Amino acid sequence: MIVVLPVVLVVVLLGRPSHHVYSYTITKGTAAAVAAGNAVENQLPSELKVRVGDTLEVTNNDVATHTYTFLVLRPGETGRYTFKRTGIFEATCTVQGHETVIITVT
Repeated sequence: MIVVLPVVLVVVLLGRPSHHVYSYTITKGTAAAVAAGNAVENQLPSELKVRVGDTLEVTNNDVATHTYTFLVLRPGETGRYTFKRTGIFEATCTVQGHETVIITVT
């Protein structure tokens, strides 16, 4: 009986789903480029497909506050959001290129 318990625990732990962290960075100079009317390469996706338990992480290296999805980030901040339920959600993005972000959580 003692020998079976560790084997069962190993099987249970190995069978657990792994969660992903989706990391993005808002680069320095983004707000200045937008204000000057220049195109900005937006690394932030306009559509994001994740699973329950996955985490979104965004770092703002710019000098202005930016919003991406559920995160409002002041200069130098990193924000994290872990998805806790399924659904399709609409969020915002203040970085040029798209204003709406669609998040599908399965």
